[in-house]
Amino acid sequence: MSTLAYPSPDFPGPPSVTLEVGDDWEPVHAPGTMLAARLPRAQGFSPNVVVTLEPCAPDHAAERSVEQLVTIAASRGGGVSEPYAAELGGARFVGCDATWRDAEVETVLHANLFHVAGAGNTAYLVQLTGAVGGPAAETDYDLIRGVLTTVRVQPWAAPAPTTQEHDA
Repeated sequence: MSTLAYPSPDFPGPPSVTLEVGDDWEPVHAPGTMLAARLPRAQGFSPNVVVTLEPCAPDHAAERSVEQLVTIAASRGGGVSEPYAAELGGARFVGCDATWRDAEVETVLHANLFHVAGAGNTAYLVQLTGAVGGPAAETDYDLIRGVLTTVRVQPWAAPAPTTQEHDA
């Protein structure tokens, strides 16, 4: 009888993702996110970054996610920037910025980046979102973009086999 396992070479796990944030940022734990952090503010909108991973087909085009974002922004009465591409940490990302009005903070701006990572028949859509809002949105935008550009995505790899020495 064979044993199947996840993650394993037959069923690779999700990629690892790292971001670099300042010492004044704090981790945030929220359902559906793999990694999130914010720069806490006593007043106003706290700039934040979020990483999500979603299983997808190996031939999924990250550009499809940009198209979906256009629909989401329009449904909120907002819009998106022209799509852009970036090479970050050796991975190709595509993205766009989305903005809309919000009753609490006036304007919300999201910087969004998408990358498909995987091997063989397994792939994951990596989504990075940096959010800013309110009167400081314009100056905070550079802050979140700086964090997002530190991203490093490493595909899952099987751990190296371990050997144990036995006493004779």
